[in-house]
Amino acid sequence: MSDPIGSFSGLASGVQWRDLVDQIIAVETSRKLVPVTDKQTTAQKRYDAWGAFSSLVVKFRDAARVLRDGSAFGVFKVNAAASPSGRALVTATASALASPAQHSIEVVDVARANKLSGDIVASATTALELSGEFGINGRVVTVTASDTLTQVRDKINAVNAGSTPSGVSASILSTGASAQRLVLTSAASGASGIELVDGATGVLASLGVVDGTTSLNLTSDGAAQSYKVTSGTAAIATMLGVTLPTPSTIVVNGQSITVDLTVDSLASIAAKIHAAGGTAEVQTESVNGKTGYRLVTGGMVSANDADGQRTLELLGFVEGGRSAVAQVVRSETVLGDASASPATAATLLSDLALGGSGLGLAAGDTFKVQGTRGDGSAVSLAFTVGANDTVQTLLDKINDATSGFGAGARQAVATFVDGRVVLTDGVGGDSQLSLSLTASRADGGSVTLGRTTTTTTGRARELVAGSDAKVTIDGVALRRPTNTITDAIGGVTLSLQQAEPGTTIQLDIARDTESIRESVNALATAYNAVLKFVSEQRVVGQPLASSGPLRAAMSSITNTLLTSVPGATGAYTRPAIAGLALQKDGTLALDASVFDAAIATNYADVARLFQTGGSASHSDVSFTFSTDRTQAGTYVVDITAAATTASVIGAGFSGTYADDGNADTMSITDATTAVTGSIQLENGDTTETIVNKLNAMFATSKMNVVATAAGNDVRLSGTEYGNGAKVTVAYTAGGADATAQLGIAAGEYAGTDITGTIGGLPAIGSGRSLTGATGGATEGLAIKYTGTATGAMGTVSFMQGAAGALYFAADAIARSGDGAVANQQDALQRTITSLTSRADTIQQLLDRRRDLLVKQYTAMEAAIGRIQSQGAALTNFIRSLQPNTR
Repeated sequence: MSDPIGSFSGLASGVQWRDLVDQIIAVETSRKLVPVTDKQTTAQKRYDAWGAFSSLVVKFRDAARVLRDGSAFGVFKVNAAASPSGRALVTATASALASPAQHSIEVVDVARANKLSGDIVASATTALELSGEFGINGRVVTVTASDTLTQVRDKINAVNAGSTPSGVSASILSTGASAQRLVLTSAASGASGIELVDGATGVLASLGVVDGTTSLNLTSDGAAQSYKVTSGTAAIATMLGVTLPTPSTIVVNGQSITVDLTVDSLASIAAKIHAAGGTAEVQTESVNGKTGYRLVTGGMVSANDADGQRTLELLGFVEGGRSAVAQVVRSETVLGDASASPATAATLLSDLALGGSGLGLAAGDTFKVQGTRGDGSAVSLAFTVGANDTVQTLLDKINDATSGFGAGARQAVATFVDGRVVLTDGVGGDSQLSLSLTASRADGGSVTLGRTTTTTTGRARELVAGSDAKVTIDGVALRRPTNTITDAIGGVTLSLQQAEPGTTIQLDIARDTESIRESVNALATAYNAVLKFVSEQRVVGQPLASSGPLRAAMSSITNTLLTSVPGATGAYTRPAIAGLALQKDGTLALDASVFDAAIATNYADVARLFQTGGSASHSDVSFTFSTDRTQAGTYVVDITAAATTASVIGAGFSGTYADDGNADTMSITDATTAVTGSIQLENGDTTETIVNKLNAMFATSKMNVVATAAGNDVRLSGTEYGNGAKVTVAYTAGGADATAQLGIAAGEYAGTDITGTIGGLPAIGSGRSLTGATGGATEGLAIKYTGTATGAMGTVSFMQGAAGALYFAADAIARSGDGAVANQQDALQRTITSLTSRADTIQQLLDRRRDLLVKQYTAMEAAIGRIQSQGAALTNFIRSLQPNTR
């Protein structure tokens, strides 16, 4: 539908009233709306300018943080020289805990990961017909008769998963269409390697991983050692999983020791050895962040019966042999003699027969011996048969030390067994051993003694022997199970690359002055960026041209730079003395020569000038934290009560749990880990048994609780301090409730928080931490006290440092929520919101005003149109009344 004619501007009146309406609204917009939107735009520009300023201050604060926390000063350059041969033997990195020094290093040997191989089988998918179990690094693998080599591999890999992986992976190596072998590879390097315990049915021996012999597991200095387990105090049975013998007797240094692996731990066995007059200790071993424990004894270890021997094997004092397998070849045909019996070494060569028919060898014939030794070197010799030569003569020629298999670096030995020539490699491992025997008759014919085949393929059970790294540092010999050594040179991590015995290289550790200088320069650069922004804002027309808060914020940073650092002593009390100074143009610059000289001669003083930190005079007190409200100074630490752990001890326990045969349950909840674990209290359990069960559960669940025996009674102790470190005990009866006999009531047990003062001012205790209360000079100053005594514990000295003061000055400006910029932006945002609301209201009024004017002018046009229409009609009517003069 078309618009009525009255809605078109000026059609009736001849007046462009829509332009007139636009002009009216424009005038009113300029007078009413524009002043509000101009203010809104100005406020938004100021808001954005404060945001840009805050971003620059944050960068300055971040640059100050690096200097404040000391990370910028703890940077070192480490250079390890190459060997004269050009090989890189070691690389190194240094942390902030390192010290400038030079060290001489010789890499005698590198650590290697153990790798083992099993027997060769024709197919990896055919049932092995083996059943039983074996332990691999403390995890049990169960094999059934239907398992194939592939399934055994998968079962081994299955226990190398979860929270307690075995650390051993399995694969299948194919060396031919019908030659598959199992390969075990340790994830960690070190001499301990892959620790295996074969089951009673000898599955590992049948797989060919071990050779069926045993030998003592000895340390490098000849002491007997157990395998590594995950806990020194937990019952060994909880960490093995394989079938255990009944309590048995082992002999240590001639003294009989009764061991029950279901309850005994390494620690309790060590105690029994001590009680018998021997020496033993539980040693801690950490590899790749995982801690393990071994029992080491200097006495001779043996057993008098099968159960004792089995116990030694499970503990790892005795381990399965891993000797290499020598290759064996033999002639396929059985040689006989004239009587049709199998030939012997004494049989004359002329009497040899094959299948009842004589070979026809005679004096004057030529015998040829050909083949290869195990190392691939060729053997080729010939001799003339004598009238009295026997099979032994042939064997002697084969074994000849000059030209036969008895010559060279890798020798083999020929024997004659059941009518066959058998050649055995003298060295175990992969071998190229082969043999061919032929004879040429004087009359021109030839005779072969039959084809020879390999009856035993040579292989190494231990493809790679696990070995420790051996390194000499400054003349001191060290052994480590890994090529990454972190505990030899303080703060330095050595990464051994290659061994080169006899070669000593130099390791230089020096402070990275250039990096430190760059960190200080970064602070100057960030400061100058802030200054440039503030300077640009002073120009008329800029959003913050006349901002007093902006000038005040800049002044707070500048004044901090100019102020001597509270608590600083010695020559360096201001950054300018170390070369970081304000210039005539107001910018901040670092004089590199002054700074480098200061670092070279007074590193500790320069670092202390910039860093925030504290130190304590008492060995049991350490500085941990501070805030911007903490004031520099030295404060006396006074402890009124040291923190304690949760602890409860039973009372009146007989030493043997007496119950009705239905086990009761004891549950422990550790508040610090939010973990609950439980054990079964069974009839006949001794104090030692209960303690071992609890500790095994605590170790498995990673709870911060330990159990100990106090005479016949059980003591539970938390390892964390404070009122929040609670231990809760609960019981569930299995039948008749016998739990009361332990003398440990169900309920919650908590430690206590530390109490005391710092500098004579109130402090708040939490666990072992004591923090200065609000309102005093020590507000926010936190210390940790690890002692147990009370009273004055020396002093703690605190200095905020130049970078710390600059950090907090910048933080007061840029901190979200309550910083100076946040306060300005909050106020501006309120203004912007108010102006936006006003502008919206004014715009709505103007829109309604326009609508009203349009309606009024439209009505006018309509009225004029009607009048014009009526006038035209009247004119026509009048004309119609006039006579026609034509």
